[in-house]
Amino acid sequence: MTDPVEAAYERLRRSRPELFENPPGAPIEILPAFPSEEGPYGVLYSDPYITLLRDPVRLFDGPVGGYFRVVPSAGHGGAAILPVYDGRVILVRHFRHSTRRWHWEIPRGFSEPGESLEETARRELEEELKVTAVDLRPLGLIHVDTGLTAGGSGLFWAAVDTPPNLEEAEEEGIERAILLTAAELGTMQEQGEITDSFTMGAVLNARQHRLPPFD
Repeated sequence: MTDPVEAAYERLRRSRPELFENPPGAPIEILPAFPSEEGPYGVLYSDPYITLLRDPVRLFDGPVGGYFRVVPSAGHGGAAILPVYDGRVILVRHFRHSTRRWHWEIPRGFSEPGESLEETARRELEEELKVTAVDLRPLGLIHVDTGLTAGGSGLFWAAVDTPPNLEEAEEEGIERAILLTAAELGTMQEQGEITDSFTMGAVLNARQHRLPPFD
């Protein structure tokens, strides 16, 4: 009987071969077959948002072993959006289970299957802030944890039409929102109040592109 964990891995390898490439000179080589030692290998968990793999690898032309990876199930990691209303950036205070802490951050979320990054960005603004993007501009990709997570997330800047409406935000784990000038945002960064990598990456790229409020 075929091991379902290994079978799911082989299906993923066939459907998304780009995830299993071995570039020239790669010091960690994904093996074409499962070794008999150092297992288990395969798809250890999967849902519509993430897939956890343990790849069979050869490390630095030496020993064989397993290497964990988290792969976005939708093909990319979703979208994070720097929303601007009336010349000010909107940040939300969001509780995150992984850190067991509240964080000041921009809206973000996983993509649904078949959804484009732009569609994800617009949907997340509607869900978290109940606002509509009247101008949405891509800021490139961000890889937030290259040691564990495959696939980049799209960063966006958005001009929105109304202030945030958080009447139903408790369902999103959001406590409140604030609107900040560029100077106020800079002060929060200097004081270490912003630690979220998506937020810092979006602010950096928006500054580089001289988008409001950094123009």
